[in-house]
Amino acid sequence: MTVTLPLDEPVRHRLGRHHFGALAAGGGDAGTVDELLTAEHSWRLLQLRAVLDAVAETPEAAGPLPPVADAWALLVAAQRHAPAVVDRLLAHPHVGTWAGYVLRRLRGSTVTAEGPLWVDLGYLHALAAAAGVRAGLPSFTLRVPVRDGFAALPTLGGAVLPAGQRWAVAEVAAADGEATVALDGHQVAFDSAGGGTDGWFALPTVRAEAGGQELTVGLDFLDPYRNLRSPTPPDLDTVAAIDRWRTLLTQAWELLVRVCPERAAPIARGLFSVVPQRPAERFRTMSASAGDAFGSMLISEPEDAPELAVTLVHEFQHIKLGGLLHLTPLLIAEPRHRLYAPWRDDPRPLGGLLQGVYAFVGITEFWRAYRPVAGGAARTVAHFEFARWRRQVTATLAELRTRPELTDVGRRLLAGLADTAATWWSEPVPAEVLAAADAAVDDHRAQWRLHHRRPDPAVAQAFAAAREAGDARPDGGYPEPPVEADAGARRLDTRAVLLLWRLTDPEGFARLRKDPSSVGEQVSGASAADLAYAAGEVGQAHELYLAELSTGSASPSAWAGLGLTTAALGLAPAAEALRSRPELVRAVHRLLRAGSPVDPVDLAAWVGPSAG
Repeated sequence: MTVTLPLDEPVRHRLGRHHFGALAAGGGDAGTVDELLTAEHSWRLLQLRAVLDAVAETPEAAGPLPPVADAWALLVAAQRHAPAVVDRLLAHPHVGTWAGYVLRRLRGSTVTAEGPLWVDLGYLHALAAAAGVRAGLPSFTLRVPVRDGFAALPTLGGAVLPAGQRWAVAEVAAADGEATVALDGHQVAFDSAGGGTDGWFALPTVRAEAGGQELTVGLDFLDPYRNLRSPTPPDLDTVAAIDRWRTLLTQAWELLVRVCPERAAPIARGLFSVVPQRPAERFRTMSASAGDAFGSMLISEPEDAPELAVTLVHEFQHIKLGGLLHLTPLLIAEPRHRLYAPWRDDPRPLGGLLQGVYAFVGITEFWRAYRPVAGGAARTVAHFEFARWRRQVTATLAELRTRPELTDVGRRLLAGLADTAATWWSEPVPAEVLAAADAAVDDHRAQWRLHHRRPDPAVAQAFAAAREAGDARPDGGYPEPPVEADAGARRLDTRAVLLLWRLTDPEGFARLRKDPSSVGEQVSGASAADLAYAAGEVGQAHELYLAELSTGSASPSAWAGLGLTTAALGLAPAAEALRSRPELVRAVHRLLRAGSPVDPVDLAAWVGPSAG
């Protein structure tokens, strides 16, 4: 990548062979992240240059704010005064999110926009003001935007102001690191060290140290571009949860350094911001990151340190790969149809599947390393997650490596990941846990097929006609049904979540079992049949799934659940069909049921497994 920087000389970025090899294995050290960060600095400056060029065509876009050139001049002055300070500020992940967002808005591409353009563009003014304060410029004033009564200054925090309308303009005045932000006679003071008067919310920083490695991150609930896409109001209620986040991050960091220090070191170098989110449903952590926001991750408030530690690993894998993608493409094109991703409910583009498999290599490595030190139920969960993702990642890598759309770099990356995955298979997993993990894999795959693969109606009709005539099933190699995304696909992990409840919280699981009819209130998507299956009551679950299907239900969950219970009961031919081509069994069953009741298990045994 060659760039001409607005504040530096032209630079060509190259990633050394050693660093690429480490990334291709799913790893990378602090030095690797340094290489990526150097390129990200250039990328960020290119983004800013693109914003300036786009605004030059619409000078009125700044509205009631000073011209963009004034904000840029202040940013340049701050950089000349304190280059390292401004470089760190420009590396702030949300600056990248903002630049990408405002460029899409300026260019008229698809973006959800609320409010006048000048409010979005004014983030540059807020950035310049923050740079001036942090750099300790002798004195300056600059007007900045106010959204819903809050004036945000990136990396510093923000002020609550008595705006009488959604969009307003405040003035920042600063001298030697101390500043005020004022609107309509109301003034809030603050400084670069985090102090401020009433109405000022400083951005909290968490510092955790373990084993000689230190993590320093901002807990950002204030920046309007923290949620990776469109602007978001500050979440001031998060203030009450800051102490809990400090505790969890400290505990997670200690665990990560103890379990896999080689993954902690690059995170310490390249993670700058954690964006707290409200707690998600148990065992369904919500997390996200984005290529424009190198060094930031959104994370739902976790239950415990292991959940947070594996999430840090997960999202930092995405962050590293996003940095690599800023240097070189991994694909030459996207295939026509989307693909199976074992960690998602929906079909994914090839690029998204690459991101996912890279993340889950890291996740699997974490669970692998955590197993020896985990105790009690935590060890069982670690075994389960390791076995589940070991199988899914290995299969996904094998599929990805056949894709013709890969670049040479993409092929080399996948080869390195496959080498890492190959080392997992010598690791023993307790037999009972391994069987549960394999069932969870089969369950997700079957549900996904039932949602997203549509068998050829002529094929289904041929099978139905043969069945009605008492003939053997039709011979022939039928092509894999195409992928047609079902927007209603949700919670394909439900039975795995119930199993995790049973493994980690026997008392809580017992409470769920007391009222099977209401289990869906605690575990979204769960039914009484699912609860029985997770409890090991296979016969009861089998009858409940059959009862649901006897009503004519086409529920993917019920059909896949029947496949699980059929396998557990030793009915192999039917189980194989319900595992490998459940969508065909369901389609034939629907055609035959129009005449008279049909036993789904008998039909599945007759249809048999796919040739593949």
